[in-house]
Amino acid sequence: MLDELPVFLMSPPRHDWALRGKANFKSEGAPPVNPDRARQEWAALADAICAAGGEVVVCPPHPRRNLTGMIYTAEAGEYYAGPDGAPRFVLSTMAVEHRQDEGDWIGGFVEGLGFRVECIPTTWEAQGDAIRAQCGRKIIHTFGSGKYRRTDPRAYEEVAHLLSDEHIQIHFRAEPWFHGNTFLNVYHGDRLPPRLLEDGERLPETVLVCPEALVPGELDRIAQFLPHAEIVEIDAEASRAYDTNCLQVGDRVLATSDLSQTARDAFLRLDLEIVTLDLGELFGKGGGAPVCLTNRLWGVDVDAIPAHALWSMAPSIDAHTAV
Repeated sequence: MLDELPVFLMSPPRHDWALRGKANFKSEGAPPVNPDRARQEWAALADAICAAGGEVVVCPPHPRRNLTGMIYTAEAGEYYAGPDGAPRFVLSTMAVEHRQDEGDWIGGFVEGLGFRVECIPTTWEAQGDAIRAQCGRKIIHTFGSGKYRRTDPRAYEEVAHLLSDEHIQIHFRAEPWFHGNTFLNVYHGDRLPPRLLEDGERLPETVLVCPEALVPGELDRIAQFLPHAEIVEIDAEASRAYDTNCLQVGDRVLATSDLSQTARDAFLRLDLEIVTLDLGELFGKGGGAPVCLTNRLWGVDVDAIPAHALWSMAPSIDAHTAV
């Protein structure tokens, strides 16, 4: 919704944060990280979200266990309102071993926010493979085949109908790509009257996509699913630099510093302001850029979130955790 305050779930790295699984093309050969610098990068992203008119709900890290992948909260799960309007959160089921214990901690946290927690048995990595369009009304669900595959294609039948009425499933090559958001995203023009979209209304949108990541025929299916969107193609190099992992918050796009000119031009055509961030530890080594580091809580009422969990009320990692 255009008049909805964009709210993002995030979880900061601990002082002893390190790379464990090294299960993506960025992290598998990365040198050791600097956890203090990583915490500074994380805080800068949270600050940038709030400065752009959004809000951050901070899930603290586990006090005793260094669940190192939890900072990449895009894969934590998905918020939705049930048929009765009650807030619910579907926890993801992670593919890689070092992330499989995150659910208990995240589930307990969101239960504390008043969300009903649900689980699915099939491997599914949430917003890593659920790309929103038209203010969340349409979703492109993705799954890969290859070395880095994560989400099981069978998960589509279990979750797609919970999250939106209009959806499609797309198949990609999971090498080097491992989530849909590493080669695909949808951005929209935001300079419109702040009101709800009525039936039949459409936002000006751009689909940023790397065709090399898709199996034959899938790009055409995306274009048919979003017939009024501009399709902007990027090459594999720009995709590996995470052009599609830029995070839109209102009329700003939060991007890594090596954003391609193709993506810059696409954002400028939508009249979006580009803000670049240094994410040398979290992205350059860890493999997760702004979209990976956030989980958009589509439809959540920020007034229902306890103030102590909001970054804007306490913009310091130490204020949200003693670890």
